Amino acid sequence: MVKQRFLTHFKPWFIAVCKAGALIVTYQLLDQIRTWRQHPPLNISDVVTAATIALFALALLCACWAWGEWCCFKMRRFRGLWSDYKLAFATQRHRRRLGISRP
Repeated sequence: MVKQRFLTHFKPWFIAVCKAGALIVTYQLLDQIRTWRQHPPLNISDVVTAATIALFALALLCACWAWGEWCCFKMRRFRGLWSDYKLAFATQRHRRRLGISRP
């Protein structure tokens, strides 16, 4: 009960802090690599370009995900028809194996 209550209250906060911390640590690591390789600092246009590309890639991923879910939703009909066909074929094969004639 206490564990459940703790997770209910602090898990979303903990995940948010981890995400923000991961972004900060990643930025610091990239900055350390940049200074070690002696590259000039990033311009605002570089940051905006990278953010735009990342947002476009994320939008493309979401669009592909939604299209895949839509296809799976539409394919349910075919799965239903296929299961009916499989059931009818199995029933016929079962009757043949047992030697039962048609009613």
